[in-house]
Parts: sequence; C-alpha cells; structure tokens
Amino acid sequence: MRKWLALAVFASLGPRPAEAASQNWTFCIAASNRGGEVWLTGVFPARQGRERLEADVRTVLKGRGVVGADVQCPAPKPDKTEMVNAQFTAVEFHRKLGEKLRELDAPEFDAPR
Repeated sequence: MRKWLALAVFASLGPRPAEAASQNWTFCIAASNRGGEVWLTGVFPARQGRERLEADVRTVLKGRGVVGADVQCPAPKPDKTEMVNAQFTAVEFHRKLGEKLRELDAPEFDAPR
C-alpha cells in the first residue's frame, strides 16, 4: 500500500505528458555593448513572447549594473532538445570569439524541476 501511495505522490509532482508536450522552450543570450562579455540563460519554458523575454533579461542585467546589453531569445519551440542544441551552438560561437561567458542565473529563467 505504501509503495502505491508513494508512486501516486511522485506521479502527481511531475509534469503531465500533455503539459510537457505543449510547452515551448527557449533561452536568452545577451552581449555587452562594450564587447567581450556574454550572459546566457539556461533553457526554460517560454511563458511569454520574445520581446517581453528580451526586455525582462535587460531588466535583470540592468539591476546587476549591465546597461545597454544586446539581448536575443530564439523563437520558442516545442522541442527542448532543439533549444539545448541551439544554446550549445551559441556557447561555442562566443567561445571561439574569445568572449567571457557568464551564466545568467535568475528565477525568472529557470526550468521547472
């Protein structure tokens, strides 16, 4: 009986397949207007449009003393793996340019656990 109860509790905590399938995923990347520094979010479910996400990233960075960053968030897509691959490509591109990569850790851009 306890096993079934525990299983039911764990099943209720995770995302339901229909919910997970209906989510669109993205990430955001921001380049310093002075060059040399790039901030990157993790891949997260997009709950709003790109323009709003980009404005939110600018606001978070401005609160940390980074003004005028060029922010871009790819168009959200339902395939999370595709977004992770796009993020990896962006990281490699900026590494090759010799830019300093920084993780943008903010609750607004975290994936649910």
